[in-house]
Amino acid sequence: MNKKISTMFASTLLMVGAVFGTADAQVSKTVDLYNAGSNYYYIGLPVAAGQGSAAYLKAVEVENTVGANEGKTFISLEGETTVNQSEIDAYLFQIEKVSDGALVPTYYFKLKSKEYGTYVVFKGGSDLTEGSGLSATSLNLITAGDDENAVKTYVSQIGIDATLISPDKKKAEVEANTGMIFIPFTIAGDNANTNELKLEVTPELSVVASGSGTKLQFFGVSTEEVSASDLNGSLKNGFILNAKDVEDNIFADQTIKAFKVNSNLPIETGYTIPQGTYFATSYPKELAAANVAAISSADLFRQCTFIALDPVTNLNTKKDDAQKADQKAGKNFGLKLVDGDDFNFYTESDDDAEGYAEKISQGSQVSVYNAIFKVETNKDNEDKYSLTVEKFRYKKEADKNAHGEATVRVGISTINDKKVLATTTGDAQFAFTLGDAPVVKPIDLLNDSTASVYNIRFISGEKADSEKGKYLGVTVQTSGAYIFSAQGSAIAELGNPQYQFVISDVNAEDNEITFTNRETSEDFTCVLFSTDKENQYLVADGNSTQFTVANLTKDGSVDYASSPMNLEGTTIELTKATVDKFAGFANRSENDGYTFIKFALDNVSDDNLFMVVVDNGTLGSPAYDVKKATDKEELASLFELVKSEKPEYIRNNYAYEKDDVATIKTKADTVAYYTYAIKWINPELDKVYYLKDDLSLDEVSNDDPENADQFIIKENKDGSVYIVKDDKLANDGGAIVCDDNGDVAIDAVPYIIKDADAVKSYLSAEQLGASLEAKEQHVAFKSTTGGYLSMNEDAEGVVAIKTAADEDLTFWLDTADIDATLPSFFISKGVKDAEERMFMYFAEDSADYYINNPHYRFDNGSVKMIFKAGTLTNSDTLATTVNGKAVNVSVKPNADGTLGGLNNFKFQIFKANEGDDDAYVIRCKENNEYLTSTNGLLTLGNRADAIKVYAEFQEAPTANEGVEVAAIKVIAGEGNVTIAGAQGKKVVISNILGQVVANTVVSSDNATIAAPQGIVVVAVEGEEAVKAIVK
Repeated sequence: MNKKISTMFASTLLMVGAVFGTADAQVSKTVDLYNAGSNYYYIGLPVAAGQGSAAYLKAVEVENTVGANEGKTFISLEGETTVNQSEIDAYLFQIEKVSDGALVPTYYFKLKSKEYGTYVVFKGGSDLTEGSGLSATSLNLITAGDDENAVKTYVSQIGIDATLISPDKKKAEVEANTGMIFIPFTIAGDNANTNELKLEVTPELSVVASGSGTKLQFFGVSTEEVSASDLNGSLKNGFILNAKDVEDNIFADQTIKAFKVNSNLPIETGYTIPQGTYFATSYPKELAAANVAAISSADLFRQCTFIALDPVTNLNTKKDDAQKADQKAGKNFGLKLVDGDDFNFYTESDDDAEGYAEKISQGSQVSVYNAIFKVETNKDNEDKYSLTVEKFRYKKEADKNAHGEATVRVGISTINDKKVLATTTGDAQFAFTLGDAPVVKPIDLLNDSTASVYNIRFISGEKADSEKGKYLGVTVQTSGAYIFSAQGSAIAELGNPQYQFVISDVNAEDNEITFTNRETSEDFTCVLFSTDKENQYLVADGNSTQFTVANLTKDGSVDYASSPMNLEGTTIELTKATVDKFAGFANRSENDGYTFIKFALDNVSDDNLFMVVVDNGTLGSPAYDVKKATDKEELASLFELVKSEKPEYIRNNYAYEKDDVATIKTKADTVAYYTYAIKWINPELDKVYYLKDDLSLDEVSNDDPENADQFIIKENKDGSVYIVKDDKLANDGGAIVCDDNGDVAIDAVPYIIKDADAVKSYLSAEQLGASLEAKEQHVAFKSTTGGYLSMNEDAEGVVAIKTAADEDLTFWLDTADIDATLPSFFISKGVKDAEERMFMYFAEDSADYYINNPHYRFDNGSVKMIFKAGTLTNSDTLATTVNGKAVNVSVKPNADGTLGGLNNFKFQIFKANEGDDDAYVIRCKENNEYLTSTNGLLTLGNRADAIKVYAEFQEAPTANEGVEVAAIKVIAGEGNVTIAGAQGKKVVISNILGQVVANTVVSSDNATIAAPQGIVVVAVEGEEAVKAIVK
């Protein structure tokens, strides 16, 4: 190809130049020196027609080395035996006619080099310059050592033999195969130069005395056919043909790909797909790759859409005699798109053949010949191209169906005052130029500071099992190797990083863009062309990247295509992705509770297997593992997924725009995931066991999950998960899997797409009933077996028999975690004449600290449920005392002295769902253990032993919970607020910024509550809020 397109990307648009082949034949030609035009010619020794010359002139550049002209260059000539095909332009010259300026002029000619764009010069024998009255006795070829005076004698004109000039002086023809003597700078008179050029076959070129020179003749350039691959190379995988001033140009409406049929493809007797070059606007995936420019299958041909000459529509609608004559000749027909399966494939040319009249195309039928285009160019029309259809079959008469046949050109015609593309006859029209394809500048796809992350959807493809409509992702088809795959939306979860690509690098010079998969870091580099659709692009260069189409069949199985496709040649849509750095991986909260690990075909199947811990050891030496699943849900083991303190990260580079320049931020695009220690929940055991990555269970001292093996929980769109070894999130990864026989292993690859009938893993949360309504309220809890939950005189939680002392049986519930699926409550009782309340509390922390203190443990060692004095300052903090010191308690300790352990004060109250629709169970938020009763004493245990209670809602508090009074007063004091007449009501005090500073149910008729200096807002239950100024 021409050197102009050796560098494809030099600006925003793909720069296209000639696709003229480097080989060019020399055509012996008669040339009129007076009317040579702008055509180019070779010059050589005369030969018979059809033969190559024995020697040619070649332009050479001579750099002067002397004096004032040192470094300047001039053009001379030398001889060559053949035309060097890699330097063709050096052998080509334009002929320029010049006059001596006289009243009756004498004409000369000059040779202008195509390679250097300037004239060939010769050196005079004395001081001499061009013009009238000059004298010279001899001329010669120039040299690098010519001094300043010699350079002044340089001249370029060559004389025209008078015998060549026609009598009317309008022509001066140098005949083909004959030639003429070249005499530089000939003038009339005694001083005229008579030296002649002599070219020998050796191939020495010299200037010799008159009579010793050799005749030279002109050779025209040959017209070359442009190959399909060269056409497609102009845009790397296709081309566009522009036609000046033509608006409706079918060759520029879309990118075209040229295909060569190298030999006839038979269909049936008399019917073939003829050899030739065809222009396709769409084609199957098998033809999409940039290195594919030939069709060798009739089936593939029929799947294409082609441009063809329209045999019916004549663009000249005048219908006069001239129009009719033109139509008969095949002129003024337009073009159209034709599906490859809709052609008339009858190619017999003998009109005496049996059935010829019935089989040949007729009427509106389009002959396959109408789609065969010969594209030609030559050195006289460099960067311009002609189109010829050699067997155009068309309606010669508008009112008759019969088709004629003619060789026509496609060119620009003016019809009805409009420039159109139409058929014409006669000489070729070099009317077309290769169009520029709008290459996407990488910077146009970049954000100005953040990562540019896209979902990639395929627009190309026609059939349901093609890539059309599917999304690019990274999967594993065979363990050990990632592949790019195209999957439908039933599988591809677009919010997951597995189906998201970040622009990680760009090459602005070559317009190359590198897309990196955010989860696997697999990447590909491509060049994109824009299309007429927003956000849709043609992949012009995919750097050999391939992807495999994965189809979901009717039975739910995944069917991978038998062979991968080239990304190059496809059309994609880039949609900005929604980025959540934790997407695709479980990010469980502390409210998620315990879970079963279930193996099933889907998440709603009744035919389930469950992970179960089995002891394969001996008495006193247990050996637990989960290598065999059970189909009995009642035997299923319960697990707690203990989330790591900090997440792990997958980091990729990303490119962003800064001051109109693409800049790379290293390892800044992040995908995050937590790891989990999988804890076996078995309250009957004193020891704590965690799952190991070999599926055995290991005792972990101090119940520290950091000392246990870690697992990643990768989420799939269908709700299933992969539970993966911490270090095996890879193409050969180790994920837990269960087969149909219930055998559990840890060798699954988390990126293999599973069929619908494959057993998958699910996290099945422990089924919990509906929560008690998450609102502040007075409630008494009645045991289903009799008695009420209460607090005894030692502040211990007990089950009390209902007596006259009913006031001891009512609790106040404050809400917490109200946005959680399962909200929590603080359960408290008021204390007469005290601001503090008594909050139910699982005293494990205290029992562990005060080992022998009977206040915290029962005689059997169980930790007591006690009530502890405190004030709830807000839903996240409880003020109480520890070792006589006032402290704040929150969920986690803080550097300011706040203690952790607030979840020991939080309880979830939800339906038991075990045969009694009205019964509730109470579970501690800290450890998900349930309130149980042993001989009337409250502690925590497993669900099977949980005490079940009915909630009896109270409209008003009783006894020491307070009584209503006629009037409520708010009195501001120094550092406090006194509430009078609000016994049993909830009081919330907040500062002017809306921050709650006190939240309590007052237990006395004259309660004093600490408050900060300044304006506070006091809200008493059932009353309008009032403002007070605290001194």
